[in-house]
Amino acid sequence: MYYTITLNPAVDMLTKAENFSLGKLNRTAEAVYVVGGKGINISMLLNNIEKDTVALGFVAGFTGYYIKEELKKLGVKTDFVETSGQTRINIKLTTETETEINGQSSAVTEKNLAQFYEKLDNLTAEDTVFLSGNIILGMTTEDFVNIAKIVKEKKATLVVDSNKDLVLETLKYNPFVVKPNEFELGEMFGVEIKTQEDLLFYARKLQQLGAKNVLVSRGGNGAILLTEENEVLSVGVAKGEIVSTVAAGDSMLAMFVAKYDETKDYKQALKYASAAGGATSFSAGVGSKQLIEKLVTQLEITEIK
Repeated sequence: MYYTITLNPAVDMLTKAENFSLGKLNRTAEAVYVVGGKGINISMLLNNIEKDTVALGFVAGFTGYYIKEELKKLGVKTDFVETSGQTRINIKLTTETETEINGQSSAVTEKNLAQFYEKLDNLTAEDTVFLSGNIILGMTTEDFVNIAKIVKEKKATLVVDSNKDLVLETLKYNPFVVKPNEFELGEMFGVEIKTQEDLLFYARKLQQLGAKNVLVSRGGNGAILLTEENEVLSVGVAKGEIVSTVAAGDSMLAMFVAKYDETKDYKQALKYASAAGGATSFSAGVGSKQLIEKLVTQLEITEIK
């Protein structure tokens, strides 16, 4: 089973306003509401490619109810801890420019954390856990790292995609793969990645610190994968009209893990991962299985010596 953990999910409100002015009454167009969170995005992609998945994390209030109901409509199983207060709403406002206003969810308690840890009790070596995104108010870095520790102790496969500090703190538990983009990779080591040589040097540092595989997304330049078998593989991007890049990286990570589990072939996994990222970029929401299969035919893997 694939489990995804979204500790701080959100409902994203996407809307537009004409002639927006600060300090005055502004009216918006009809809003679109989208469930958000890295782990949730991963569960939606896995569901689209017909893989069993359960979304874990914390939800609260009417926004938390909305998240559960929207995922239920899509056929995504959930097992959230319900807390008091409200799950946050993030506003994505398009005017002459794009403005994002991210909300704050209500804090979780020690009791809530204990309830969450109980949901990890039945993990086995047959399971994979995606530990994604940032912590919620009421949690500490130690709590996040403790989740990674529990996954390791249960002998389940750990996949981590979070901010630089949380990723670095969990490397000692040997995640199967971490997926920074070029900027995030440089941020982890306080440097700017300027060349492919820089990228490979610092990606190898992540392996030295404990990551088995390192998948570095490069936007329009595709992605580079350093495998635990000492291969360095590169893939480009599929062609298409970009609708939104939101969740593209999450889709890439989800497909990489699922396809590797299916084939035990890193080249196939990387090719499909890039196709999944493209499919989501070219769609309103996460990409479909049909579009992924169509895009993968455009892609080739290059081995970097």
